Amino acid sequence: MNSFLRTYRWPLAIALAAVAVRWIYLFELASSPGFHVPMVDEKWHWEWAREILHTSFWGEGTWFRAPLYPYVLALLAFITNESVLWSKLLQVLVCGGTAFFVVRLGERLFNRAVGVAAGLAYAVYGTLIYYESMFLVEILFLFFLVWGIYRLVAFGNSDSWKSWILTGVVFGLAAISRPNILLVVPILMAWVFWVSPRRLGYVQRLRKPLLLLVGLAATIAPVTVRNVVVTGDFTLISSQGGVNLYLGNNPMANGLSMRMPEVELSESLSWRQFQPATLAAAERLAGRDLTEGEASDFWTQRTVTFITENPGKFAGLLWRKTVYLLSGFENSDNSDIYYERGKSRLYSLLLWDGPIDFPYGLLLPLALAGIYLRRKETQKLLPVYLFLVGYIPTIILFLVTARHRMPLLPFMMILAAAGVTAGIELVRRSRYRDLVVGGAVCVVALVVFNQTYYEEGGRNDFQIHFNAGIKEEHLGNLVAAEAEYLVADRYFAGSPALLTNLGHVQFELGKLDEADRTFARALAIDPEFYRTLNNLGLLVESRGRIDSALVLFGKARRHFDSGVAAESELGQIHMNLGRTLEQTGRVAEARAHFDSALAAAPQWPRGVYQAAAFFARQEQFDISDSLFKRARLLTEPEAPDYFNWGLSYMQRKQYGHAINMLQRCLRTEPNLAPAHYLVSVAHYESGMPSDTVMLYLNNALRIDPQYAPAVQFHRFLTDPSVSRR
Repeated sequence: MNSFLRTYRWPLAIALAAVAVRWIYLFELASSPGFHVPMVDEKWHWEWAREILHTSFWGEGTWFRAPLYPYVLALLAFITNESVLWSKLLQVLVCGGTAFFVVRLGERLFNRAVGVAAGLAYAVYGTLIYYESMFLVEILFLFFLVWGIYRLVAFGNSDSWKSWILTGVVFGLAAISRPNILLVVPILMAWVFWVSPRRLGYVQRLRKPLLLLVGLAATIAPVTVRNVVVTGDFTLISSQGGVNLYLGNNPMANGLSMRMPEVELSESLSWRQFQPATLAAAERLAGRDLTEGEASDFWTQRTVTFITENPGKFAGLLWRKTVYLLSGFENSDNSDIYYERGKSRLYSLLLWDGPIDFPYGLLLPLALAGIYLRRKETQKLLPVYLFLVGYIPTIILFLVTARHRMPLLPFMMILAAAGVTAGIELVRRSRYRDLVVGGAVCVVALVVFNQTYYEEGGRNDFQIHFNAGIKEEHLGNLVAAEAEYLVADRYFAGSPALLTNLGHVQFELGKLDEADRTFARALAIDPEFYRTLNNLGLLVESRGRIDSALVLFGKARRHFDSGVAAESELGQIHMNLGRTLEQTGRVAEARAHFDSALAAAPQWPRGVYQAAAFFARQEQFDISDSLFKRARLLTEPEAPDYFNWGLSYMQRKQYGHAINMLQRCLRTEPNLAPAHYLVSVAHYESGMPSDTVMLYLNNALRIDPQYAPAVQFHRFLTDPSVSRR
């Protein structure tokens, strides 16, 4: 053990530093209100992980995205009891492993100084800290990628079959994290073949790359088999490749964000709805049903058509994306990477924009200088260069954002560190010619790549405040949510999704007139937006206009777009219709809508709980009990769910079960007067001592002295002249 620590003390120290820096950043972020509410891609992965734990381990349909990270995240969620903070703290340990191999790779290619310098750069690199503290695929992908390249360099001369199979396994794990690495692996395999000794025969030189291929295939095979078994459709890893390619290359593409003419990719379309929306669009255009694999092929062919019919526009788009790749400015995707500086003092020191866009605007010039100053060592750097040459097109062909170019960073850090150390050595040896040329390369790159080009440099203030409002609303901070939505509205007043959220918050705050005006604005923009219609229905229902509410809920149902909306939203519309019809005494129609809600969203726990309460009110207890139990398997009941379940037992005079459920309700919501009242009644009817009965009854009256059922029951118990209830 001591020998291991002595041998690897520097890589281990850098790994610990990388973890420590990210932990400090996470603890700083944890105090912000929205930290515990994942958004966009983070939300996709977190929800997928929770589905693995609670709903379906193997999932349904072809995996749209590579599955390794969600399964690792599910393990972290299981270990941490689904704590967002602790899951992130644990996953950062993987970043320590990446830092370890950055140092080792730098040592192998050059020397300890290069390795340590590159590792330190990785440990404190602002963009990496930002993204690696999120629930994103890149955390795992970078680890396996750097480890894989390290193995090629460190064990390139090994003849051990186990070593080469393990190298293939590492690249396989990288592939089931992010499949586009498969476009680079054949280039690396060709390099392995090329550098094998010429004295060996052709077949012997093929041995190492073929063993690597065996390890790669063995790792990917379970994912492919699962896709075939579950869907009958052959998909190697995931089905998103085709549509991703089209997102980067279509008449609307700009190289930075998801745009396509066939689907409106607005702020109202979540990642969870993206896949079915693009599948539906592909089926509509193809004129037939498609499997997910066929849909991917459809979008690939559509990309080819765009390129062949618009070669000039495609070339211009490639040029623009190449500029974005080289620019020092960090183009964000999930949220504004610069706006987040205000949430962390540490992070604000490690990333900024202008006059040098730090850190990428400095790293790239240093890496280019390093390539020049280390030009005589190109042979040993070939694995790194081949990876960069092979991987860069996979970025430019898709989207170019700060997150998408992250896989380049560890290798650029090694080249930059190698350039700096080479420059120091040139100074020491008084060899100034190469130093001047290398310095000139660096200075020119600093000037060129720290300019603003095309659509760079803009801040999406609308999306920043819209997302902040969603987080505040999720946390129950309605006043703060309204404030954020109002700021977003000032930046862009044409979003029906924003206005619907704003109107809903105003409704919840009791600002009914303001909510009414906000919903009217939303409908003026999109008269058929189902979310606005549904929320406006709730508002008019609260004002006693039941018939108008039914009309609005009906319109919401008719205009519901299953291609862009979550199934739970259709379920909620049916629930609203059913609940409102129940108020008018049209129970049969109400039941039909509750049944439709269950059919539309069978895995939506809130809907199942609401349906269970409805059937309990109709005294159809066999159905209600089965629904309560089904919902409980989906998610733990909240206080209203325990209350409704307990109330159903009260209706059947099953007082023991009723007390159990109502007490669980009170553990969650101790100030719920009706629950205290019902427990006191249940204890009374069960023949329990009067002091126990009075304990809960007094609690109810303490919470709400005017609660009529409790007042009447108290008079009955304390005044003999009051008739029995």
